[in-house]
Amino acid sequence: MKKILLLITALLAISTLSAQNYKVGDIYDVDGKRGVVFEVSEDGKHGKIISTELVSDKMTWNKAMEWGNQLKDGWYMPSYEELNEVLKVRDQVYAKMPNARGYYWTTTEFNSDCAWMVSIRTDSRGASYKENKFSAKPIANF
Repeated sequence: MKKILLLITALLAISTLSAQNYKVGDIYDVDGKRGVVFEVSEDGKHGKIISTELVSDKMTWNKAMEWGNQLKDGWYMPSYEELNEVLKVRDQVYAKMPNARGYYWTTTEFNSDCAWMVSIRTDSRGASYKENKFSAKPIANF
């Protein structure tokens, strides 16, 4: 009987841990994937995070796309629309990652010569020539 109660207690503890609800601005840190929640489902169990750890060196847009293709564990380069979602909750995100300085490339092209980039710190966005150098900051689903 003690073993059954112990097993039930352990199962309840596991289900409680996996049932964590997140909100925008929370730190998500599960299985080595760490980031700030910037988008969340109504039940708080799923959403998107922007990495607090991963960031590229400054590089051209083409090199940033290559860097993004090498990412693992569900990380990927964000589109312009996804980084705009980050800017909508900028204060909550930036509070958890004040080192997010400068502009970050997105995967979205403005035209054949330019692509969109976004600054989380200054809440600004624009298009730049692809041969200019900016950093890249990945996002992931959870």
